[in-house]
Amino acid sequence: MELLHNHIFLLLLITIIGTAFGKLRLKSFSLGSSGIIFIALFFGHFGYTLPTDFQTLGLVLFIYSIGLQAGPGFITTLRSRGLHLSLGAFAIIGIGFATTLVMAWVYGFGPDISAGIFAGALTSTPGLAVAVEMAGDTSAAASYGLTYFFGVTGVILFVQLIPRILKVDVEKEEIYLNEEVASSREPLKMQHVELTNPNIFNQKVKDLRLGSLAPVVITRLLRLGADQPILVSGETVLHEGDHIRIVGRPADLKKILPLLGCLIDKEIQFDRALSKKSIIVSRKEVAGMTLNQLNCREVFNVQTTGVTRNGFDLPATPNLRLQMGDIVHAVGQRSALRNIIKIFGNNTKELYSINLLPIFIGLLIGFLIGQLPLYLPYAGTFTLGTTGGVLVSGIILSNIYKTGPFVWEIPSTANSFIRALGLTLFMATVGTRTGESIVATVSEQGIDLFIAGAVVTLVPLISSIFICKYLLKIPFLRMLGVITGSMTSTPGLAAVSELSKTHYASSAYATVYPVALIAMILFTKLLVLILS
Repeated sequence: MELLHNHIFLLLLITIIGTAFGKLRLKSFSLGSSGIIFIALFFGHFGYTLPTDFQTLGLVLFIYSIGLQAGPGFITTLRSRGLHLSLGAFAIIGIGFATTLVMAWVYGFGPDISAGIFAGALTSTPGLAVAVEMAGDTSAAASYGLTYFFGVTGVILFVQLIPRILKVDVEKEEIYLNEEVASSREPLKMQHVELTNPNIFNQKVKDLRLGSLAPVVITRLLRLGADQPILVSGETVLHEGDHIRIVGRPADLKKILPLLGCLIDKEIQFDRALSKKSIIVSRKEVAGMTLNQLNCREVFNVQTTGVTRNGFDLPATPNLRLQMGDIVHAVGQRSALRNIIKIFGNNTKELYSINLLPIFIGLLIGFLIGQLPLYLPYAGTFTLGTTGGVLVSGIILSNIYKTGPFVWEIPSTANSFIRALGLTLFMATVGTRTGESIVATVSEQGIDLFIAGAVVTLVPLISSIFICKYLLKIPFLRMLGVITGSMTSTPGLAAVSELSKTHYASSAYATVYPVALIAMILFTKLLVLILS
């Protein structure tokens, strides 16, 4: 059929049939989006293939979307539990290395075939590059091609089956991790305090330097004997007996209280002249600016009392940097609030608009990062490759958030679309490419090669349960991110995404991915040296 040789038509056909195939259910089991790879394998077997550029583009888009999503929490994750996650990934790859050595001894494989098995079973393209470079034989690529298919599908099936085998309630795991995050981000509280500390009488608020002690904000002040409160600025002078409203997290409020005075039950309410307003940050010009730069109190006579970001309340400290989609809580006169609304935007439609230029610039930066030569003692020079480079680019740029007119972070809807598109391109291409040669490879290399690859894939996966869950005590969803990240398995992470829409797995994936790249390079070199 002539149309099947048209790459665009073939891609669309595989995607449509694969998506429909993935939706078929056997009881509660389905392949989901991974159904595309099985349909692609069928077409590839009959000689209908897609260009490798599709695979590269798909990987780049998928990995970049992960970097953007996981980036803002990457540094925090690395500091708090990154060591545990990285140890888990390193252990999984180390077990794969040891298993490959055993399979090489059992079947008498040479260094070239063994290195190909190791790279294919753990789905590592950088590992294959090292294997071909060191072994200098096409057998490495052939064994990689055969074992790669089971490496991809084995991880997918493992991810889908392991919750049932371990009888894990994914929703409960999500609740547990949400509570863990919430406990580290306590909601803001407000307290009313009467000033009784003589050391602060007749001093300006800015001279107290409360921010150096804890991130709290004084938002209202009622003078002794007055009927109406006033908004507080840095120039406001504090007097004995004044009542103030202070906003912050419970632990921070407790820390500040001895400096100010004693708690009171009296509420400080404004009259009708002042109003509260929650304003959405939707203007790109404001995104990336700090509250101190905006100086809302002095310029607009409006007091910002807090900011809500992704469902979490943050204190309105001067150095807080605003992001698109933040909800700023403000108090002031209605006319002043109308002015500040113009500054922030308050337009939800803007949150869903997409600027392609920052995306392409980010991808280009990632490509350049991936080409930079890196050096490790005893391992030599290597590069992160295109996918590793765009992951690093996504993580860095999402933390920078904004550079001049460019806002690097993209709306979640756009991120989901880019991820789905990239995944489709990748799975359709790798399926057709594997299907094209899998029969020939089996006939040439024999069933022993397939069995060895399956063992090298399965042993690390099974061992990962005991290492991550019981030894390192990694929560289940993060464990799945560690497993797929250590195997650098894009389809595996996609299967996890179908189990849970939360970011916990992708954050863990992004954390261990660089570790996995470097570990695969080191272990592949060591494998070839040992077997040579």
